[in-house]
Amino acid sequence: MIKIAQRGFSLPEVLVALFIFSTLAAVGVYALRLSVDARDQLVMADDRLKEFETARAIIREDMAQIALRPVRDSFGASAGPAFQGGSFLAQNPRRISEERLLTFVRRGWTNPEWSAPRSSLQYVEYVLLDNALIRRVRPYLDDARNQDRLDRTLLSDVSSLRVTFLLGEVSGRLDWVGGWPQSASSTSAPTAIDMAIETQRFGKLHHLFWIGDVDPFGEPEND
Repeated sequence: MIKIAQRGFSLPEVLVALFIFSTLAAVGVYALRLSVDARDQLVMADDRLKEFETARAIIREDMAQIALRPVRDSFGASAGPAFQGGSFLAQNPRRISEERLLTFVRRGWTNPEWSAPRSSLQYVEYVLLDNALIRRVRPYLDDARNQDRLDRTLLSDVSSLRVTFLLGEVSGRLDWVGGWPQSASSTSAPTAIDMAIETQRFGKLHHLFWIGDVDPFGEPEND
């Protein structure tokens, strides 16, 4: 009877094989994790870009529909010029926790079949609150006590935001001011506004919005 010698793996060989397998597994897991993180970062970047583009579209539409219609406060008194912004609003702060950037009335608020007892004009405020740019509206133009407000976050993670207004052109250069209007008796709107927005992800960006000529009755002038 012939005996066949049996051979197996020695302990060092088994340890080396386990080491190689564990190394390959670790590299595979790390590569998979990198791909997952990259996908998540792309999704986050895409969401932030969509947020910026949506905010720009909403602000641009608002600026194109400006109506110089003054409003009244909750006591029935005049709330001031029809278009206000920047340092002019800072003179009369409403709440410590928020900073009002713009207040105005715009046209084009749809009211299908006139189902709501309101006009197509809408009062709008832009507010900086908790590092977010908020668009705030209310059902009726003139303020009233206990009137509901609707806040919509346009941009989050805002480190700083500064609004300047185009006053005109002086000696071939654009004249920008930090508050609008320049006097409490003014009944005009700026030609354009510049929003300097700084975020942690994108840094500091300038967004320019054209307003153009608006007549005192809230209708755009024809070219």
